[in-house]
Amino acid sequence: MPNAGYEISDTRRYKDHGKKVEACLIATKDWHVGDELRLCTGMIANLNPSEDAMLRKGEKDFSIMWSTRKGCSCLFLGPARFVNHDCDSNCKFISLGQNSVTFKVVKEIKCGEELTVFYGNHYFGENNNECRCATCEA
Repeated sequence: MPNAGYEISDTRRYKDHGKKVEACLIATKDWHVGDELRLCTGMIANLNPSEDAMLRKGEKDFSIMWSTRKGCSCLFLGPARFVNHDCDSNCKFISLGQNSVTFKVVKEIKCGEELTVFYGNHYFGENNNECRCATCEA
């Protein structure tokens, strides 16, 4: 999507200390505080407990998240699933309805920078003590 303002790229930052390639979103234009990334959406599909357990087994690379609003695990689909976590993120989640999200820019983003969002206080262990985002590694 050349006019979307982002592209899916790759990073080795997050998995197995650089041994595995993961996806990320990189800005293809400058974004300003208050802008909404309306062409970067994600859909949430509810998982029942057995589906959740099956997808979490082994080395499967699915985007499973806990929805506090729905009270269940959900599969996160669409390009928004490639927005990685940072404890000092440049975007935040905004709802587009019951099962859809996009992002609002909370810090200036220059073309070429990674788009990030804060996943939550305990997503990476108690108080995110297992977090390996750029902010925590700095």
